[in-house]
Amino acid sequence: MSVLKMSSLGLLLLNVLLLLISLSTTHWIDQPGANFGLWRYCIQLGCGSVPSTSSLDAVRAFIIISFLLLLVATSFQILEIWHKTVLDGTNKQKLTAILSLSAACSAVLAMSIFTGTARRGGSPVGFSWSFDLGWVSAALSLLAGVVAFVSFKQEAQ
Repeated sequence: MSVLKMSSLGLLLLNVLLLLISLSTTHWIDQPGANFGLWRYCIQLGCGSVPSTSSLDAVRAFIIISFLLLLVATSFQILEIWHKTVLDGTNKQKLTAILSLSAACSAVLAMSIFTGTARRGGSPVGFSWSFDLGWVSAALSLLAGVVAFVSFKQEAQ
């Protein structure tokens, strides 16, 4: 069992957890007396659903795609470490790297669209910790993909 494979798995598991927290919370934007997420907003009077727009739908789609790619990458990494005979003939380490890098691209697209849309109004926007977790997840996806790719290259030699 390689240290790089275990590191990649650890990064992927942490990434899945952080992205799930980011997706499910309402602290993407904080303003005085209100906070907004991808699906819900909360103000002093209560919470409600965020109205759907095309740019918000794009953010939701790309972030969900990123999450699903991370789940599949994590599954392949687990199979690579503990069940090598499953899907024999398939290079699960290479697939993990490709899926992780694809998840990073999808997350960066989602976060970039959200950033551009939120700043479009011209007024200052108070991005909050859920939004920050989305960017951290994009960076961790990239790092997990690189670690998995380095592990794949070391095996090939």
